[in-house]
Amino acid sequence: MTDAGRAARRAVCISGGTSGIGASLVAAFLGTGDRVYTFGRDPNKVARLVARWPEAASQGALIALVGDVTHEAFRSQLLDEVRSTSDRLDVLVNNAGVILGSGTLEESVEQWRATLEANLIAPFALTQSCAGLLERSTAPVVINVSSACAQHPFATCTSTSYSVSKSGLDMLTQRLALALGPQGIRVNGVAPGVVESEIWGGNQGLMESIAQRRHVLTRQPIDPADIASAVLFLASPQARSVTGATLKVDAGYTIG
Repeated sequence: MTDAGRAARRAVCISGGTSGIGASLVAAFLGTGDRVYTFGRDPNKVARLVARWPEAASQGALIALVGDVTHEAFRSQLLDEVRSTSDRLDVLVNNAGVILGSGTLEESVEQWRATLEANLIAPFALTQSCAGLLERSTAPVVINVSSACAQHPFATCTSTSYSVSKSGLDMLTQRLALALGPQGIRVNGVAPGVVESEIWGGNQGLMESIAQRRHVLTRQPIDPADIASAVLFLASPQARSVTGATLKVDAGYTIG
């Protein structure tokens, strides 16, 4: 690729890109010719991702790191990597998240702290850290991956801490859109329904049961590629006037 080609492709950072929705996001942005920075806590999953895209990794189009976004030292390492190879950031996707606990008073305070740290504080901290690099882009975008569980206290959303953290993320999307808009940075969100993903921990029956109860379209779990398509749209020039919005990609979960 020529120097002009390298300069033309976007620099995209995706948190939690080693499985599920995150891996589909990596595939989608690589497919549009972008340079993708991603990371995860499990070195085996990071290795599998690199093995899936060996050519992209060898050419510097895929940069996959082992690290935890909740750690300030790792966020600094990530920013150093982006500065040294791209010197700007065009798209930041806050995708990493956890589901801990099941119930309300049954959930421990420790589970609440860990959930809020990963699902709400980390997206703010990473966006805050990346703001300077985003300002160097001609069309900077931040996209937060939320959840249908943020919209209403559905009984099928069994983790209260998860629902509350994602509801907070939706408000963070709006607040960041207000704060970063004057710098030309758009901030939006995507709220998936039940997505075929490793986050279910192999509980295929529960995943399918909730989809059958809540998805008014197909009664089936959503393909992660459908979430990636929505993110690609929000990151594109076609959405240049969209900011502060959260796009529901939930097969009717929140209306069913």
